[in-house]
Amino acid sequence: MKKFTIKAVALAVGVMCAGVAQAGTITGPANDGLATTYAVEGLINTTVLTGPAVVYTMGVARTDAQDFTIILTPSAGAVFTAGYCSAAVPVISAAGAAIASVKRASTTECAYEIDVTTATTTATLVTFAAPVFASHTLATAGNTVSVTLNLWDLGETARIDNNAPVSRRIAISGNALTLVAAADTATIANVNDAAGPLFGFLANATVPADTETAAAASFLIRNNNDGVNTWVLPNGVTPWNNVVNGTNIAVTVPGNFAQLAAAAGSFGASSSVGAALTNPVVVGGTATFSVPPANTGANGTSTTITTTFTTARTASMGTSRTFGVSAVGDVQTGADVILPGNAGWWVWGANASQLMTPYFTTSALFMSRFFLLNTGSSSVTYSADCYSETGNAITYGAGRTGTLSANGLTQVNASAICTFAGNTRGAIIFTINAPINTVKGTYQYIDPVSLNGIVSPLVRPYNQALTTE
Repeated sequence: MKKFTIKAVALAVGVMCAGVAQAGTITGPANDGLATTYAVEGLINTTVLTGPAVVYTMGVARTDAQDFTIILTPSAGAVFTAGYCSAAVPVISAAGAAIASVKRASTTECAYEIDVTTATTTATLVTFAAPVFASHTLATAGNTVSVTLNLWDLGETARIDNNAPVSRRIAISGNALTLVAAADTATIANVNDAAGPLFGFLANATVPADTETAAAASFLIRNNNDGVNTWVLPNGVTPWNNVVNGTNIAVTVPGNFAQLAAAAGSFGASSSVGAALTNPVVVGGTATFSVPPANTGANGTSTTITTTFTTARTASMGTSRTFGVSAVGDVQTGADVILPGNAGWWVWGANASQLMTPYFTTSALFMSRFFLLNTGSSSVTYSADCYSETGNAITYGAGRTGTLSANGLTQVNASAICTFAGNTRGAIIFTINAPINTVKGTYQYIDPVSLNGIVSPLVRPYNQALTTE
């Protein structure tokens, strides 16, 4: 039997130990969190992107007799440019020496033969030039691009350094342009308004402050200022900037615009940056306006956009309304960016409550009356508004306003509130100077001959405004 020399045994043991001591790793970027952050506003899926250089630290030593193969591939959905593999032959540095050459090249795989000329160590670095991608999926926010490295022996039949591929995320996309609309619940319709119950607002000092005639709410447009990432242009370095790279932000505010004053600018919008904005256009239940790049701050800042609603003060605005806000960012490169905002952004309340029924009659043929219950410890006042069919004039009586006694039930005859010139039917809304949890109401009408009739509860109209049919 042959005997191994002490030197040969020592060498064999050393190589075995080196092989199990450490697995090779991708050390550049050092972790997935260091991936380059690209702004979706600055690219499309065919925008050529250059990622960061990829560095692999060997996990085992290789002798000059142990050449090997290393293969670099992009993640699914991404492809290299046609010439990348040939231009990015890896460089061996830090320890040992080797000659790298292209073994195979395509847009989805770069395979290199590494001919070791001086033994490598666990300090040896294999550096690939920054990957250049011809296409990818980064036009959708949140998508990523990774690269994977496989190390094989020269014949690609057995792995070295690791028993599986190693991967690193090198790119991620996200929105540099965002809209933040925190809920504003400070606006209160005032039942004691001098022009009439709920005709105006309760003045407050909450920024943006409401006055008796105009309420205000604001939201933020963030220009690359999400507090987490700086989103960059395709060059991988320059931050995306709406002032330079944006075109327009189209804002939409849906809601109930009944009782908006008729004058131009009664629903207004202003920016904390730049000149005055063009007045919003209100059509039906939607207001729209634009915020050009000159009205947003530099990248890394947030801009406050404030809207105001000036009331006509000719009728009740009701006790509850909700306005939403969203926007679409038009940018110089890539598709328009949806800025979701908040569907419940601006919510109005009131220092009163309302009760209604969509039908009642004032006909003398019926006993028609309302019962209003006040469970509060203090008496409260009420007022009523009647709604008739088209062309049917309304005449109000003394019962249109009154007082509900504390802890008591108040009866009001329908004909004492109002009468109609034609058909004796309509709808009614009671406005009561009390919280909704302390008042209730019912409507009753009875045929005095047959004694048939109905009793129905009064309900809250919420933000639904009754109009003359």
